Amino acid sequence: MEDKTFTYLLEAYKIAISYFSDYANRVWTRFNILLAIDVGLATLLWNTWQGNQQQNMSILLPFLGLVVSLLLYVQSAQDKYAIRHQMRRINQIRVILEEKTGQKDIPALFTPLDDTDLQKREFLFEGITSWRSNFISVTRIPAITSLLFMLFWIGMIIITLSK
Repeated sequence: MEDKTFTYLLEAYKIAISYFSDYANRVWTRFNILLAIDVGLATLLWNTWQGNQQQNMSILLPFLGLVVSLLLYVQSAQDKYAIRHQMRRINQIRVILEEKTGQKDIPALFTPLDDTDLQKREFLFEGITSWRSNFISVTRIPAITSLLFMLFWIGMIIITLSK
């Protein structure tokens, strides 16, 4: 019976890692698409201003950009939440597997982040090209980027309406 439990946990662990990896890929794909739309709208707005084209287009673009950035923010914040909980669930299974096998460290190949790293808010620096900040982590970049774009679009709305 013990062997079946271990096999089940190991398979659950592999499936959870696979799901996590697939989900992370979808997160970055959505982020790239919405970021490209934001950059495209900003470029179109710039071209509209440079060409002194229709005033209606100049007003519409910042509002559209704000909506896209808001959608990006909502999606990014929800993705960050889901990823954090997926990592916790994976680590819970990992801990049970470690207990069952008597090993204290399942290879990092299967472990995105360990529990202690999830709790820290520190800056780890190993050189100019190798550092980690939990405040500006890879999973927070989409939300931070969308917030910056929202500020940009609010500024563009103010500038456009004051023309």
